[in-house]
Amino acid sequence: EDLLLAEGERLVLARDYAKAFEHYLAVQARAPGWKGLDEHVNKLLFEEGTNALLLENDRERGLRLLSELYARQPDYPGLADRLSSAFASRIGEAFSKGAYRQGRKLLHELATLAPSHSLERDWREKFIAKAKTLAAEAEKKTGAERLDALLAALRVWPDLPEVASRYTEAFAAVPTLDVAVVDWHQPASPYLVSPAAERVARLQYRPILAGVDDGSSQGQHSDQLATGLETTDLGHRILLKLRPGIPWSDGSRTVSSLDVVRALSERAAPRCLGYSARWASLLERIEATDTDQVEIRLKRTPLKIEAWLIDPIGPAHAGPDGLVPRPGGGRRPVGNGPFLWDHSEKDGAEVFLANEREGTSAGAPKIRRLREIRWPTSAAALGALLRGEVSLVERVPPDQVARLSQTAGIQVGRYTQPSLHRVALDGRNPALRNRTLRRALSYAIDRKTLLEETLLRRAIDDANLPSDGPFAKGSYADAPDVRPLEYDPLLAKMLVAAARKELGNAPIRLTFEYPAAPEAQAVAPKLIEMLREAGLEIKGVERPESDLERELRAGRKFDLAYRSSRVIEPAWEVGPLICPGYDAPPATEGLAAISSPRILQLLLQLEQAQEWPSARAILTQLDRECRDELPIIPLWQLEDHYAWRTRLHGPGATAEHLYQGIASWEIEPWVAKDPWTDGGDAKRP
Repeated sequence: EDLLLAEGERLVLARDYAKAFEHYLAVQARAPGWKGLDEHVNKLLFEEGTNALLLENDRERGLRLLSELYARQPDYPGLADRLSSAFASRIGEAFSKGAYRQGRKLLHELATLAPSHSLERDWREKFIAKAKTLAAEAEKKTGAERLDALLAALRVWPDLPEVASRYTEAFAAVPTLDVAVVDWHQPASPYLVSPAAERVARLQYRPILAGVDDGSSQGQHSDQLATGLETTDLGHRILLKLRPGIPWSDGSRTVSSLDVVRALSERAAPRCLGYSARWASLLERIEATDTDQVEIRLKRTPLKIEAWLIDPIGPAHAGPDGLVPRPGGGRRPVGNGPFLWDHSEKDGAEVFLANEREGTSAGAPKIRRLREIRWPTSAAALGALLRGEVSLVERVPPDQVARLSQTAGIQVGRYTQPSLHRVALDGRNPALRNRTLRRALSYAIDRKTLLEETLLRRAIDDANLPSDGPFAKGSYADAPDVRPLEYDPLLAKMLVAAARKELGNAPIRLTFEYPAAPEAQAVAPKLIEMLREAGLEIKGVERPESDLERELRAGRKFDLAYRSSRVIEPAWEVGPLICPGYDAPPATEGLAAISSPRILQLLLQLEQAQEWPSARAILTQLDRECRDELPIIPLWQLEDHYAWRTRLHGPGATAEHLYQGIASWEIEPWVAKDPWTDGGDAKRP
């Protein structure tokens, strides 16, 4: 045993730590209590840890070894200095990068391992001094700038009661809501060209009608422009009466019939951003009969005219991009909603301020400032919520919903409609007009496995399950007799081979575009691999979600595209759901992207439907025939969730959109406390 220990010591001096450990392990096995064994092991840990820190620059391993030595012998000679030096180096790096939370965590670990060490005291004083300097600079500022400076000080060192008190005072003057998002549409305008544009437009602009319900038609909602809607001439003539006294945020004037006339006229003009091919085919004439009254003439009776009046309305004095010139130069949005875009910040945040001229029954918003902060991934956004850096997150990954629901200080809400995920196909590509190839694409995808193992990380249920068509399970448009779409990789290969033969035996090369959204990023690589295994040459391209959706909706050509959306009313959303460019200008030939003539025929019949029974019959027929025609490749439906800190009061357990009812929301001042301290991670200043 002594010979083994001696040889182990020689190997330690030679820095052959693995061999030395084997010798000590042999002694342990032969004689566990052998005299001197513990001392030799401790020296091995000290020397190997020191070598990892100083020579190999492997600080993680070095600290782990020295921490293990600390657990065995806290008073080992030189250990406290070595640990302090190693920790101080990492603390300094975190401090210089502005990663103050990480630095405080390392400082806490150092205080545990080497209490009262001079380096621990020095770094603690540096953190406190930095925070106090920022707090002193904050007193030279006012309003939101003062609030942000005080918050920056508390994020350096949260345990400063006098700074926390000033922060609470500043927050009361400018209650601020920080929201974590993963996508942003620039510029903020009334045109709904992407999911992010739809989210932001609801903050800045009111629609003619808040919904398609009778209460909206009768003017019962204060957050809409119309006080009433009247239809005559068998639905061909629409009279809109507008609410008086709603000002535009630039103070130039109040909302009038001219704004509504311009907005609805633009939707029928192919060169305008808000163009809708279906609205253009429906509209005959529109005119302002008074400052607060609009008359609309239609070529035919629509299924439900209210569906065309729920989009936001921008000012008539705005330019083609929806923005208004500023007196000092530049252009900015002018709205009539509860919030207005103000500026972009260096950290990627988009800042909205409460509209002081907002006049609803609820009054001006109680939250005075809203910041949408972009994060690179949904996981990063969720981390910001857990750390307390934001109070609301737009989207929670499906596999994190259950865990987050059990987290103290956080509540989880659900969007009322599930999101429908599918692969859009462009029939303008001759290969994708081949039904054999479309069947191959469908058979190649193992929907259930992808859903359970990649997205949910649990078994499917009645709300989260593979799709068999364009509609959600349980929807009135969902045909109950449609068989599930099968997974058969062998048949997929055979169909690809058959399609190649039909297309001239050339390799089938397709580009698969997918958005930088959490679900798509998780499954797109696996979808691409499945399609490649079927014999296709697939190139994957990740795009920002807003950019991809804006281009697709404008009629741009593509091959395959991953899309997801929440469908409120299938009767007027199924067209854009199947064909991204369904409402695009005629010059783009957007309708040609529908790869099945039969599906196009049914969609056009639906546009002509004037009664609900016939519309429902067409929708269920669409669902049945989409199963075989495959104008899209259905994937799955998922319940979507959002989450918020309990310091935010107002969000509901369910909502159609993220900012529903935001005018009445309230928020308390709050700074995250370090969870490794006695203060926990959720304390008000």
